[in-house]
Amino acid sequence: MRLQLRPTAQSEGCIARHNISDATGRRLVSKGRVITATDVTQLQMHAIDHVHVMELDGDDIDEHRAATLVAVRGSHSGVRIRPPHHGRVDVLADYAGMVRVTDERLADWHAIDGVTIATVAGWSAVVAGQRIATIKILPFALPRQCLQTTPAPAIAVYPFVRRRVAVIMIGNDAVCTRLQRTHIPPLQARLLPVAATIVATLQCAPDSRAVAEALCQAMACADLVITVAETSIMDRDDVMPQGLLLAGGDITCYGAPVEPGNLLLLGQLAGIPVIGAPGCIRGHSRNVVDELLPRIVADFLPTAHDVYALANGGLLSSVKD
Repeated sequence: MRLQLRPTAQSEGCIARHNISDATGRRLVSKGRVITATDVTQLQMHAIDHVHVMELDGDDIDEHRAATLVAVRGSHSGVRIRPPHHGRVDVLADYAGMVRVTDERLADWHAIDGVTIATVAGWSAVVAGQRIATIKILPFALPRQCLQTTPAPAIAVYPFVRRRVAVIMIGNDAVCTRLQRTHIPPLQARLLPVAATIVATLQCAPDSRAVAEALCQAMACADLVITVAETSIMDRDDVMPQGLLLAGGDITCYGAPVEPGNLLLLGQLAGIPVIGAPGCIRGHSRNVVDELLPRIVADFLPTAHDVYALANGGLLSSVKD
């Protein structure tokens, strides 16, 4: 790639390095455009005798082809690539699902001088056709050798598969009537972005054996179970975690470094994830359940370490003194 200040008469076929305007500021040639014979004539008519241009060498890949190559190699399942424009290529979600971005691989791509990839936040829910990444090549071309060996793909979309949700309301009849009114509508709204639906609403007494029975019953119809109660789970000896253990399940973690949502319990029973929802589930503000739902419904079940990693950015609400 050669950068030159060239006489306008000799610039045909070269790439304009900058926008070229006439004396009034009207643009005649846009940067990155291949200068044509018509452009040369027009520039000369406006007394523009020299232009800053770039010529590609034989081993250069122009910005559009380079951006397309990075988009194709840098992403894999669940995406489609838009045609290049202005040295940029957009990556779109092919279907509704969860975006996974591998940070280490993304860093490897940025080790290639001139490549930039911006993405939506990893683990977030997206709809079909949504732009999830954009690739911009900073110079007008890249040397072919830069892209001969490239890093592993860093971006993918995974479909939502755990879409049948059972909700267990823990409490007496009066409490469960209230939970049906205060907790279920906000929860239904939370499930919409991840294409999930409540297929069963169960009720049980605030007793570990009753919780265990309700959990076993929910296993027959659901891919995900969420429990709600009048108060949050206060410790591992509370009725919900003890009921989960009594049913033969496991506790992945209790407590999350996210506000709202510190008193979260995450576990599993017979391979089906179980969320012991904190009290903030009844509100409409973003909370820890919103942070975890996309990956759980996409069948990326969080580990305790994954939950602890939410601490960075886990303050979702501002607290006024």
